[in-house]
Amino acid sequence: MPTSWNQSLSRRYALAMAALPLILLVAGLGLHQFHSGQASPLPYAIILAGLLVFLFAVHRIFPPELGRPAILQAFEGDAAEQGRARQALEESEQRYRSVVELQTEFVVRMSPDGYLSFVNDAYCRACKMTREQLLDPSWCELDVLPPEERRRFVEHLARLTPEAPDAGMELLNAMPDGTRRWLAWNDHGIFDSAGRLVEVQSVGRDISDRVLAEQARFEAEKLSGEREAQFRAIAEGVPLPIIISAIEGPEILFVNEPARKTLGVEVGQIGAEAISTWQDRATRDDLLRLLLKDGIVDAFEAGMTTVQGSRIDTLVSARLITRGGRSAMLAAVTDITRQREAEAEIARQRETLYQSEKLSALGSLLAGVAHELNNPLSVVIGYSSMLKEFSTDSTTVGRADKIHAAAERCSRIVRTFLAMARKRPPTRGAVDINEVVAASLELAAYGLRSAGVEIRTELEESLANVWGDRDQLHQVLTNLVVNAQQALLQVPHPRRLTIVTTGEGDVVEVLVADNGPGMSQAVRTRAFEPFYTTKLAGEGTGVGLSVCQGIVSAHDGSIELDTAEGGGARFTVRLPSGRTETVPAPETAGRMPPAPAAARILVVDDDADIASMIAEMLRRDGHDVTIADDANAALKAVREDGIDLLISDIRMPGLDGPGLYRALEELRPGLTRRLLFVTGDTLAPEIDRFIGETGAPVIEKPLDPQTFRRLVMERLRAMETSAMEGAEA
Repeated sequence: MPTSWNQSLSRRYALAMAALPLILLVAGLGLHQFHSGQASPLPYAIILAGLLVFLFAVHRIFPPELGRPAILQAFEGDAAEQGRARQALEESEQRYRSVVELQTEFVVRMSPDGYLSFVNDAYCRACKMTREQLLDPSWCELDVLPPEERRRFVEHLARLTPEAPDAGMELLNAMPDGTRRWLAWNDHGIFDSAGRLVEVQSVGRDISDRVLAEQARFEAEKLSGEREAQFRAIAEGVPLPIIISAIEGPEILFVNEPARKTLGVEVGQIGAEAISTWQDRATRDDLLRLLLKDGIVDAFEAGMTTVQGSRIDTLVSARLITRGGRSAMLAAVTDITRQREAEAEIARQRETLYQSEKLSALGSLLAGVAHELNNPLSVVIGYSSMLKEFSTDSTTVGRADKIHAAAERCSRIVRTFLAMARKRPPTRGAVDINEVVAASLELAAYGLRSAGVEIRTELEESLANVWGDRDQLHQVLTNLVVNAQQALLQVPHPRRLTIVTTGEGDVVEVLVADNGPGMSQAVRTRAFEPFYTTKLAGEGTGVGLSVCQGIVSAHDGSIELDTAEGGGARFTVRLPSGRTETVPAPETAGRMPPAPAAARILVVDDDADIASMIAEMLRRDGHDVTIADDANAALKAVREDGIDLLISDIRMPGLDGPGLYRALEELRPGLTRRLLFVTGDTLAPEIDRFIGETGAPVIEKPLDPQTFRRLVMERLRAMETSAMEGAEA
């Protein structure tokens, strides 16, 4: 069929379709008039004319060759087109429903009052209800919302306008099964021509997991903040320095106020600055290895440096934690410097006590040794003195003099040991330092001689006396001499020891120098510290110089250590002379007090040689002497014979000297004032107490004959004077 014909046919068809409403209008008017009862034929004539005109027009539009079927075909074609449109609409609706039903999100349409007109399967599954139940007119979405959420939803719908029909919100929906779920809705409002909201089409999704996660994160952050605040409050309230440092870096993440004030650390310090308070980085590395292995370390000892730069001993307790997503070490630092000092002091006191116990044991041993040595020494000294005094042979006198000198030397050594071992309170008096030096050299003579040490002394004559304790000062000088002798063993010959005494003003100075290996500056700095020693184990305790310093300080003096000229060590002891008292000059052999009348004397000693020697000396002075070998025999003699003077040993088996004294108090009280004790042991505390309480005179062994005879004469003279004064009264 030609295209022009098709176009003509289309136009005619369109014209016919346009005229159809007019025909229907005319027909309607006719019917209206008919039913209205109007009998005028004019309307019908007009309608008829119109129909004729219409038919003519149709005839013109549709040519005869098309025939009448063409008009019917046109009308039939229109009906078919409408059917196809309806089918397309149904297919489109079906596709829409298919798409909507396949969505996992919720799709609903609802009136502003909350009544549903459409729901997809996803929403039905979420509500656990059927579509029929949700679309039932009795179901209203607003009724299941909590009151506050319902208010928010109504306000949300009120904000939708034709100009802004789209909006979203999150609602806490109360589901039909009683659970509550957070849903996010994107709403689109549909409005009528008057702008009224008639329907809302919504697309939603369940966001409960996200909301709960956010709530959990918020609660966790809140809890974390509260815990951080609690931790800071606790950490700032603890008096110990607390530091949190990142292991990698390292970096200071937290410090409390004590850490700032004591160690000078601050938050933000990185690298070397962050570990600058550790005295030894290797120590920190050791701590980290233990911490990474076990996660916890307690009582780790480390040296640290304070903000003032001083060193302190610390105990570090550490925990492996996570802070800010980083592995970190939380460390609490306890300053134990004072504890370590106290422990050192306790150790020093323990060592002092140990040395004291050793000295006490040595003292007890020396007491026995002295007693056993002093008895024979007294015999040797006594008889050698008598040989010197009464012999006419010069050869014999010379030999006796040598025996006497040797015995005296032994006696001095014994007395020196006893003086060092005595446990008595310091007693101050005038001390000749030159004599102390001589006694110290005599005591150490064997060791110095065997080591081949050359001794050089320069002792100033007429040196002022020092007011002090002779035994303690003797201990100081002896210790310095022995130390020098031990040091000289480390160097080849010649080995020299020099001791010089000088006096200037009110100060007496003693110099002790050697040419030994000397001491380094580091050793000299610590030489007077308790227990510090460079000697091998078992060769020294490190308390000698410390004790020397203590004794010298107690005498208001000083002791210094320096390097001697040409090497070696040089000790300088300075002591104040203090007072002008001098040591009384000993009585000379030719000066004896006037001899009293012959006296009856009882000698009591369990050593027969001592008793015989004393008796012989006293008999040469004209006295009547009786010997008793123990205290019981002495008491028997006292009962039977009158005794003018009783000379007794203190240490005797059975009844000793103090026991004899107490027995005489009961038997003859006046005789206790005629008692003279002789002893080779004055170390025992009970003897010291006895002598102190009674005031009984005591002569120490070994006995010097002239001194002993003089004291006996003085005692007898005093008793005669006392007796004469009593008679005159």
